[in-house]
Amino acid sequence: MHTRNLFAAIALFVGVGFAHAAPVTLINGATQGLYNSGLGTVLDGTSDAFPAANVSAGDPNLSFAVAPNLTPAAGALGNWLTTPATPGGAWSGLQVIPSAWAVNTETAIIYSFDAGATGLNSFSASFGIDNGIFVWLDGVFLGGEMRPGGASLGEHVFNVASVGAGLHHLQILREDHGGGTGYAINVTGQYNVPEPTTLALLGLAILGLGVTRRHRT
Repeated sequence: MHTRNLFAAIALFVGVGFAHAAPVTLINGATQGLYNSGLGTVLDGTSDAFPAANVSAGDPNLSFAVAPNLTPAAGALGNWLTTPATPGGAWSGLQVIPSAWAVNTETAIIYSFDAGATGLNSFSASFGIDNGIFVWLDGVFLGGEMRPGGASLGEHVFNVASVGAGLHHLQILREDHGGGTGYAINVTGQYNVPEPTTLALLGLAILGLGVTRRHRT
């Protein structure tokens, strides 16, 4: 096979794409993550995202398209959005994340997950929380919401069409301004699987590479 034909086969392989496997659970309530309970009430009253205690602020129903200002909590959070593997600040080691925490305080979480060699499609993070949640994926803000009520899965859902190969970090800030706390999480995704025709073309490209090398010797 000539080199130009080999390149054409490889280009065709790249363009074919992937099939999608069945959804798998990436993170749930039993998943360990880095945990930060050192924020306290430093964010309370700094914006609509962090109301004062429920008795004075009520129980708002809000959505946030822009990430909240976390500067007052920078000392505790460290570099959690830019270097989540080594965030500094007031983070614990890996542990199962508690579903309840000190009332009227904020806490933060860093989960890690592996998207494998081919990446994921249909990434979906479902939460239930009392009262509010703010979510980032690899430091990119996905959104924030605040709802009245308890903590049932499906209360807040954040979707991402595709996630690249390799290790990723899901960063979460939990807000509370009420008389109780609660937290539930279930994150799923579909691993990309090469389609049969893609595998065949890859085999053809590898075979062609071998032929080309023999012709050059």
